[in-house]
Amino acid sequence: MEEAALADATMPDLEETARSNALGRYAILDTAPEPAFDDLVLLASRICEAPVALISLVGSDRQWFKARIGLAPSEMPIEQSVCRHALKQAGLFVIPDLKLDPRTSGNPLVTGEPLIRFYAGAQLVTSDGVAFGTICVIDTKPRPEGLTDNQASSLEALARQAMSQMELRRVIAERAETALRRSEERFQALANLVPGFLWSSDLVGRATWFSERWYEYSGQSEPEALGYGWQTVIHPDEREYTITGFRAAMDQERPYNREYRIRGKDGIYRWFMVRAEPIRDAAGQIDRCYGAVTDIHDLHELQQRQAVLVDELQHRTRNLLAVVRSIAQQTMTQTGSTEQFCDRFNDRLAALSRVQGLLSRSDKEPITIQALIQIELDAFGAAAMQAQVALKGPPVRLRKVSVQTLALALHELATNARKYGSLANEQGRLWVSWDTYRGEDEERRLSLVWQEEGIRRPQEGSPIRRGYGRDLIEKALPYALKARTSYELSEAQLRCVIDLPLTDGAKKRP
Repeated sequence: MEEAALADATMPDLEETARSNALGRYAILDTAPEPAFDDLVLLASRICEAPVALISLVGSDRQWFKARIGLAPSEMPIEQSVCRHALKQAGLFVIPDLKLDPRTSGNPLVTGEPLIRFYAGAQLVTSDGVAFGTICVIDTKPRPEGLTDNQASSLEALARQAMSQMELRRVIAERAETALRRSEERFQALANLVPGFLWSSDLVGRATWFSERWYEYSGQSEPEALGYGWQTVIHPDEREYTITGFRAAMDQERPYNREYRIRGKDGIYRWFMVRAEPIRDAAGQIDRCYGAVTDIHDLHELQQRQAVLVDELQHRTRNLLAVVRSIAQQTMTQTGSTEQFCDRFNDRLAALSRVQGLLSRSDKEPITIQALIQIELDAFGAAAMQAQVALKGPPVRLRKVSVQTLALALHELATNARKYGSLANEQGRLWVSWDTYRGEDEERRLSLVWQEEGIRRPQEGSPIRRGYGRDLIEKALPYALKARTSYELSEAQLRCVIDLPLTDGAKKRP
């Protein structure tokens, strides 16, 4: 009897070791609550109509509850564990009255609070047959009849489900650990790299290794690239500069950074950033070099285009300032009061601003003659005078170089029409028509006719007779754009013709 009691009180070492190994494999002890397990004890409690339900994991010195309902403590000393008895026999373990069973009658949980009396537990068993815990139900009243058949089978099913959840949890954890390890390995490999080709060489530039990307890009084979063979795909203009710079950097024991062109297997050269780092051996001596080559061709091209754009912007800004100065001088000369000067000057600056807006979008939205005319007429409210205005002509794209001066001339025509001409009264009419034709030497030209009728007799000295606008048309356009112009003003009519080339120069006949 004493030997039997001792066997009950102490688990055999082998069983305890197997159980500890299983618990370690599932890595579930002392983990946070999880809904999947909480749901199982809830179902067990309801199915078995028991106030307490537990998923209990039995360790060497304690039992710990992965999920619990109806019991406050998260663990108990192994001496108070009823579940440890359930691990000693296969199948469902039931004690109808804990107070009457010699294995549990002296348990503090039976003799004192919470005064448990009934226990039923189904083992949690690993695939290799190690039982390391239970899903169990406990009642404070004895149940001589135990569990019904449905309750018993359901509790065993819940035990299997608990094991499935633990197995799934273990597999997910192992996969996550494997993925993390592989990710760390990849990161460690990639952390030392830069985009492009990788290589190694000695300190005078004899290559000893290239990554596959080098061979894919250059078309060289390994024998062709190693040694000094890699130099054959460097642009001839930069070949000497490349090798002397590299050797100088290695002699000075410093990193190497250069930009040069490398020929691809398609015969096209692209710009690359080449970086190299001298590597020291165990004795602290530099004996080799590792390097990386990054394609910067698109960036290099962008920088070149940016430089051109900056030059163009500076040129355009200088020209724009010259135009503003000229407008100011002409406006000052041809106006009287300061108020009149400010009005006319602001109008002309607004016109200049509008045309600059068109020019800034011209790469995406080509500027047409109709857009140029319409934007000036709209500025003076022509939308409300549609019955008085007629525009007619085909789509004609203008050269950028001609837009600004032509726009200022059209602005002056529109201003005079609104203030002094055909749009200054309801009886006036404005027709603007244009077309293209082939001139001498097959030069493509634009012919624009601006015609107004219903002009009230203009006073002598009126801007419609002689002013900045007329000077622009008769002098500036011919000088700046090689235009042919005419400006004819009668008692009630104005006819202005502007004829200018649409190309940079005439095409010479053979």
